[in-house]
Amino acid sequence: MEQRTALGLPGGQSIALSPQDVVDNATIQCKLLMDIVEKTKCFQVISGKKYLQVEAWETIGAFNSVHAVTETITPITKDGNTVGYDAKVNLVNSNGIVVGSAIMPCYFTENACKGKEGDAKDKASKSAAQTFATSKAYRMNYSYVAILAGFQPLPAEEVTDDMKEPVDKSQHWCKLHDTAFFKKGKMTSYAHPIEGTEPTEWCYEPSKKKKKQAEQDAEELFPEDPPNAKAASAAVAKPIPGQTEPESVIDLDWLQESLKAIRAKKLEAWTEANLLSYIKATYKVEAGTVLEAVVKMDKGAATHFVKRVHGTLQML
Repeated sequence: MEQRTALGLPGGQSIALSPQDVVDNATIQCKLLMDIVEKTKCFQVISGKKYLQVEAWETIGAFNSVHAVTETITPITKDGNTVGYDAKVNLVNSNGIVVGSAIMPCYFTENACKGKEGDAKDKASKSAAQTFATSKAYRMNYSYVAILAGFQPLPAEEVTDDMKEPVDKSQHWCKLHDTAFFKKGKMTSYAHPIEGTEPTEWCYEPSKKKKKQAEQDAEELFPEDPPNAKAASAAVAKPIPGQTEPESVIDLDWLQESLKAIRAKKLEAWTEANLLSYIKATYKVEAGTVLEAVVKMDKGAATHFVKRVHGTLQML
């Protein structure tokens, strides 16, 4: 005898469905779900895979005349202190019958509570626990719909950091803002919006051609044996008595005045960006500004760099 599954309808009615009917019904749902989810963007892309957020799971519940109801929120204690909350959420059909449930915790150490204290942290934990439990309950009952629609069966809220693939920072990565450059649509180069700017400002990735040209220009302007190289040693700061190393082995006042004089000649290789590229390639030192970079140099690199600066000054 063919096995049949009961499908709940509004008003508490139900009809029996064959396995083929179940598949056909799920297929219709997944097509509608894909359209809604793509339009509303209620999903997260994690390691190249799409995970549905709670709003999308609630949409699947609506397709099946089911909604979520929180039953309990319980403190989680450790050594007498509250460290988070458990939430139990039930899935209730249109006839008031519980057809599924889930219990999920949210600890104060989780992202939802970070940066919050006191009542705000309690509120964030309780809210997040209910969200986690809601997604879990729907997933336990309707994950097959998500899979048919091309999404991962695990809710986005349940993805933890250790489940994410390491970010590839070797390509198109902005070290200054610690985020990825991207290019889509009509964008002509890789870039990313700078968070916190209003109106929104963008940071653009330098092209490989420009980087290479900058390094070549720098090499041309920085001779290996600049004139009067020995005189440049005076620009290297002397250690303070009783201190093994000064804050910087380069006299920063001298460096600032020297760079000002060189840049007055409009030399392309001596712009802040190009000089930083040269320092990174030559001395393996990275920083946001040239002054910050030279502070990080050891005495050998500092002496070598000072010779470059002094040599260029002699040629002006």
